[in-house]
Amino acid sequence: MDNRNPIFRSLSMIEERIHEKLTVETLASDVHFSKYHYQRMFREAVGDSVMGYVARRRIALAAEELADNQCTILELALKYGYDSHEGFTRSFKAYMGVAPAEYRKYCLRRPKGEKEKNAMMYSKSTDEMMKELNGLIAEAGETAAYTRKHKGDTPEAAFYDGFWEFAAGRAERMAEQLKEVQERVTALAGRPDEISARFLIVKAIEDAAFEVSITAFQAGLTMARAIPEHGAKYAPICEKYDILAGHARGKAEKIAGYFNDLAALIFQDMRKQAGEKMEKAVAAGRVAAKVLADPVLPYGYLAEEIGDLAESFGSMPLEEVTLSCLEDGLLRLETAAFAAEVDALRMPSDSEILNGISCFKERVRETLEFFRSLPGEAGMLEENGRGRILERTEEKRYSDLAAQERILLFYLKGEIRKLGDARLNEEQKAAFEDICGKIGRAVELSAGRQAAGGTGLNGQSFDPAEIVQLLQEAYDGMKAEAERLGVCGGPVRYLAEAVKAPVRYLQG
Repeated sequence: MDNRNPIFRSLSMIEERIHEKLTVETLASDVHFSKYHYQRMFREAVGDSVMGYVARRRIALAAEELADNQCTILELALKYGYDSHEGFTRSFKAYMGVAPAEYRKYCLRRPKGEKEKNAMMYSKSTDEMMKELNGLIAEAGETAAYTRKHKGDTPEAAFYDGFWEFAAGRAERMAEQLKEVQERVTALAGRPDEISARFLIVKAIEDAAFEVSITAFQAGLTMARAIPEHGAKYAPICEKYDILAGHARGKAEKIAGYFNDLAALIFQDMRKQAGEKMEKAVAAGRVAAKVLADPVLPYGYLAEEIGDLAESFGSMPLEEVTLSCLEDGLLRLETAAFAAEVDALRMPSDSEILNGISCFKERVRETLEFFRSLPGEAGMLEENGRGRILERTEEKRYSDLAAQERILLFYLKGEIRKLGDARLNEEQKAAFEDICGKIGRAVELSAGRQAAGGTGLNGQSFDPAEIVQLLQEAYDGMKAEAERLGVCGGPVRYLAEAVKAPVRYLQG
């Protein structure tokens, strides 16, 4: 940390005195600022109010101790300045997403306290992501525990024990997957240069949400096949999985949004760092060229080459800087530096004068390495580049739809096979064949739209209304056939509602 910066000195003092009673006035006085000026500069540097930051640090440190030692919650509350167990619990849950007892029970974690500038810049979005993950991990664990507690309340429930144990295991697996995601988020917070890993993190969260959605769907379908008494008995467990699936989908979207915020901050920081490195390289080149241009020296040819290269870099807008132009510039510098080294051998007394070329070359090399470390393709530093950072495109939307409807078509075909000749006459079989064809066509259109980048199958114009119509007709047909099947139509009725669900957002 740069301790010459008064705000960073203040952050160090906060860490050292975190257990003491701190006020804005005393912290401002410590760095010889007015209260108003200190608060304004603090928010600009850290992205949070002074006391908001202090509160977050206290909760973060308490969380680390809560996970790593056996002191009581009340002891931690008093240690970090809270007057009661209740007050601490309220603050802890607001910040961490779960109560202290749940946090300890499920062995949750948060990023270790970083004092470096970049880590502080990115901490708010990271903390929000960890909060959402903590809550989802705890909810998955509670859902598994609730399932096991209520799965065998009656003798006839023995038939379902295996299924509910399987569902509970899936919920626990989701919790473990999300704990791994937490570790990746923590690593990302400490290495913002690896922001491209955000895509893998979001995908892991979406995969966990998808898996629990499938579990909830399978639970509902299983109960739709059950006799009414059993269906009613296990409705509360099904509801738990429905709620967990809904929360998982919602949190996946929220976390993707936080990554947008985080990526925007990192994008701004990347532009700033890149600009600073280019400025330093240009300055070094101009200084070297000025020294070499002294008319009493025989190095005008070097001054001309170095000066031309420095001005070329200096006039180049940041978004137009590419690896290729930096590599070409470095190659020109290598040639000039080699000539300078030969001149230095001939005139050792001019070594210091010629050394400016090496300084310029080193600055350009550092800039080149920085640009090589940037994630993504060319254009990462364009002003509108952040618009392409982690946006959920229309193609992704239709890709998700295709996957969802394909799974539902699979289950529908399975249900038709289960009904078989004993339940279906030729007219009903034909009706179901038509329904499956419509869902299949909707899948083709959605998948084709995604693969063709929004134009539709074979490059044809794409009309979302056609998908809506196909799914609506499939829904109407399934509802009608479910009514004809009577008591045996429960699974088809359940599947019909799932098939129709995407129509809402396609029309919106």
